[in-house]
Amino acid sequence: MKLLRIGSNLTVVTSTGDVLTTNACTDELFSAVYELVQKDDLEGVKKLLVPELVGEEKKFAEKKQMVETIHTMVNAYPDLFEKKDTVLYRIGIPISIPEDLAMAYVSAYNEYINSMEDVVRPFEDTDEFKSIDNFWMWCALNPNPQSRDDLFRFLREHGMPITKQGMFLAYRRVVSRSKSADAKLLEFVSNTFVKVRSMWKGDPIMYYVCEDNNNNYFITPIDSFTYGNRVGNLAELYSELAYLGSSQFTDNHTHTMDYRIGVEARIARHEGNQSNQVSCSRGLHVASKAYDYSGFGDTPIMVVVNPMDVLAVPQGENGKLRTCAFTPVAVLQDGEESVLHEAKDFDSSEILVDHVQQQLHNLRDMVGSASIYELNVNHILGVADRTIFSSILSNISGAEQIINLRVQNLYEEEEDNCEYDCDDDCDDDCQQHGWYGC
Repeated sequence: MKLLRIGSNLTVVTSTGDVLTTNACTDELFSAVYELVQKDDLEGVKKLLVPELVGEEKKFAEKKQMVETIHTMVNAYPDLFEKKDTVLYRIGIPISIPEDLAMAYVSAYNEYINSMEDVVRPFEDTDEFKSIDNFWMWCALNPNPQSRDDLFRFLREHGMPITKQGMFLAYRRVVSRSKSADAKLLEFVSNTFVKVRSMWKGDPIMYYVCEDNNNNYFITPIDSFTYGNRVGNLAELYSELAYLGSSQFTDNHTHTMDYRIGVEARIARHEGNQSNQVSCSRGLHVASKAYDYSGFGDTPIMVVVNPMDVLAVPQGENGKLRTCAFTPVAVLQDGEESVLHEAKDFDSSEILVDHVQQQLHNLRDMVGSASIYELNVNHILGVADRTIFSSILSNISGAEQIINLRVQNLYEEEEDNCEYDCDDDCDDDCQQHGWYGC
């Protein structure tokens, strides 16, 4: 390498003829570059003079490595993937896999081959693959191409959990319609149910909910019940939460929405705004733990969202998106979003043992009742036959089999007027356009 300095201008010519320059050279920088040139350390020189170039070169190298790994992965699993030029496809789905999701497949593949897990179980049976693959199966059914492209990246950037069934968890605030004993029981049962399943890895059916003399609730294993007033079985109580009380939760702005634990809240997709260029608009809003929802209700809840129902991932939003449906699964305590989310033993997949079965049922109903014309009009995959749905349903149904097996194993172990949400600061705009805030 050759080095030339004139005032504050410094130029380095590499042995290949490339030129690296800066017009902000100081004596300290010159000394550092001179020393690196003497050592023939080209990478060191680049980091000092053109750090942005180093970052781009790193990204290029990573993408090049990803393409090479994709080629290897496709050859190893031709029944799972196919590659056209540099684009990756999942067998049976004529939609290219978004780049961020393709990198996740590659990461799961690298982890698999490096862990020698191939000796124990196939790649497609690993938890990481199931999570990514089931997510894409659902996401591929989303009629909004931009949402399909943006969603996985958004979830990863904001640390929002994706379960083995392909759903994702999010948070929001609602307004409690009752401060009665029913509300207290609802909060305890839903919160405890989630923790037993996701953190304890236990089966809620093996626990009683009890009440002490101070009207505080607690749980105890059914085989060691010793004191307190037995309220009921934890699993059975959770399944009946939808019917507990005449009204549970609503939205903060109009107080017209009816939110219930375990019951899907849904609006018609065409009634929501699917543009990712608009941050505050029609739709049901959910967010990551980082989003400040404190001013939008008195009760934090955890919800589960199907990727196919996402309306838009607005650009510039700090962890919030719009969907046309979500299902509340638990009432949280203040600040518990972070506690649950960051707990090392938190397994979000276990929460959805029952929920995913209903989602499969809904999907089968949609496919079975809709005509080919209706499917194409709604831009669902843009295909003229149902073979694609058969492929996706077959793969997603694998998650259902896994869930049923999980439940079986747990038993065996124990035996041994508004329909939209938006932000309060958009109230005037909301009313002007005929929709309302949360």
